Amino acid sequence: MVLVGLLLLLTLLAGARLLWGQWKLRNLHLPPLVPGFLHLLQPNLPIYLLGLTQRLGPIYRLRLGLQDVVVLNSKRTIEEALVRKWVDFAGRPQIPSYKLASQHCPDISLGDYSLFWKAHKKLTRSALLLGVRSSMEPRVEQLTQEFCE
Repeated sequence: MVLVGLLLLLTLLAGARLLWGQWKLRNLHLPPLVPGFLHLLQPNLPIYLLGLTQRLGPIYRLRLGLQDVVVLNSKRTIEEALVRKWVDFAGRPQIPSYKLASQHCPDISLGDYSLFWKAHKKLTRSALLLGVRSSMEPRVEQLTQEFCE
């Protein structure tokens, strides 16, 4: 009788834990639950990511294999990450997909926290604050298009 009661109690606790986890996740903006990064195998990835932005907002989380990745997909959120929350976005783990994307060259978005990264961030912030954005935008769009092809 005690064993049956104990099993019933454990089952109820496991069910409550599962429901609590689902309740906590309901307010998060997450893409479809597909294993690994299969959901990113789209013919036109930038358009797919833009669709996720329209559905989930300018900040969302993707799962790339075993790694969670935060995606910033608007000028305002990227600027906020570089200017106000730069410590939170510095020193990310170096995983193979980051190294492939940055072609083994450190940069402001994927670089590890170092003196070089800090100087690069300062230069980028100065360019953003001085209004160089409008003159840089066509070049950034061209580089983005080349990177996506």
